[in-house]
Amino acid sequence: MPTADEAEVRTDPPIAVRVSFWLWVLAGTLGVVGAALFFTLREDWALREYERARAAGKATFTVAELTQTAIGLSWWLLLGSIMFLGFFLLLAYQARRGVRKARTLLLVLAVFGALFQYSVGRVTIYGLGSSLVIIVAVGLLYTKGGRRFFPANRD
Repeated sequence: MPTADEAEVRTDPPIAVRVSFWLWVLAGTLGVVGAALFFTLREDWALREYERARAAGKATFTVAELTQTAIGLSWWLLLGSIMFLGFFLLLAYQARRGVRKARTLLLVLAVFGALFQYSVGRVTIYGLGSSLVIIVAVGLLYTKGGRRFFPANRD
């Protein structure tokens, strides 16, 4: 049984940390929804891109080649988005509990997540929205209230 000094003092997270948690959930969900939509509409996307390139006189590929590219891209986007959602949920929950390492890992993951959603995920507006929400969510963890919630001597 822990002594009074060893017992963890429960403090509720500040509003910035609580909002950041839900923004991480939103960012991951937006990424997965956008990936799922692209996964289901990939053939239409390939045909539309081919028509656009043909109208511009720059069609150097066939519809079949573009469809194969869209299939590969859709799998990468869907699996990557699901992976990022899982990491976001795990680390955001830990950050909400006050774990400083989780906040640091979320910062690193935010860089990779935003780049992933901006580069691969931007075939839909959901990927761009997810990138924006990731940036806001990580910024909230480093506000004044957030910094006080993650003291240097805890962990």
